[in-house]
Amino acid sequence: MKKLFLPLVFIFLLISCKSKTESESEMQMRIDHESVKAKETISENNRQVGKWYKAKQIDSVLNDMAGNIIQFAPNNKPLMGKDSIKNYWNQLFQFGDIDFALHTQEVKANGPMAIEWGKYELKFTPNEKSPIPAFSDSGNYLTYWQKINNSWKAVWDAPVSSLPLPLK
Repeated sequence: MKKLFLPLVFIFLLISCKSKTESESEMQMRIDHESVKAKETISENNRQVGKWYKAKQIDSVLNDMAGNIIQFAPNNKPLMGKDSIKNYWNQLFQFGDIDFALHTQEVKANGPMAIEWGKYELKFTPNEKSPIPAFSDSGNYLTYWQKINNSWKAVWDAPVSSLPLPLK
């Protein structure tokens, strides 16, 4: 057993010495490449999300979200998990139509994580039974994405309105 153990230790040491660490410039090139690829995918997801909101297909929207998603809806407590998000949007859907557009501005990715900064536009058109008046909003958002089963999934989603507060 001792004769087998020493050669294995020697081989392990040789392999570990040969592993090359990533230089700072190599790391930056990798991150830049990963960011471009993630931005392409996330931007395409966002184009689809706009169509799904318009069609009131919240289940399709939820497919781009992680199971532990947290969405920070404006003027509301955080929506924790897919069920909470589904209930929130379905309630709004029953009172009217939503036109929602997401525009990715920048993505920074590193391995299985990415942060997206984007701009959004939202318009709500109420139906005849709606207690909610028509409204529009626009602003910026940050979304933390995680690669899960080789697909980008939103984990945290935080829109920030850029409209001024109405003054009396």
